[in-house]
Amino acid sequence: MARMPGTNPWISLFTRRIEEEIEDRWTLNFNYQLNPYLEEEKRRAGWKIYTTSSFGRFDCPCSNSWSSAHVVILFHYRLRNNGGSVLLRPFRQQCRICWNSFMQKPQVNHTQKQQVFDRLISKILKNCYGEAVEEVERDLQHRKTKPHETSFCEACKLGICRI
Repeated sequence: MARMPGTNPWISLFTRRIEEEIEDRWTLNFNYQLNPYLEEEKRRAGWKIYTTSSFGRFDCPCSNSWSSAHVVILFHYRLRNNGGSVLLRPFRQQCRICWNSFMQKPQVNHTQKQQVFDRLISKILKNCYGEAVEEVERDLQHRKTKPHETSFCEACKLGICRI
């Protein structure tokens, strides 16, 4: 699927998926400063938190690329006045070859994004609308990746990676 200028595949897919399930308007925005916990003030303001993981790829400018079954994705979400907000932080990883100090953002394919959003929407329906929902089953098929190196993982450094 070709990317349209000015569109983000995460936001486009989220908007489509949430509109299929919920009548209220929900928005998704990226925030690379999200914390893996909620401060009391945010909790009182109705924010909730959800952390999940997915399979993805990373590409470094040094031409190294790697797959990971440990792409950690953090969401903060809340419902207010018939509208909802979701903040998204995909955690990055550092290249083990060149030790480039820049963390690389993950690339997650369309199918994996759909699965991530299905799990998130299930949490939104349960925690914001009080609906009884079945847990979305995880497809945890075995994927061949190199061993996860915690020293190169941003989520591990914050203590939230589930290796």
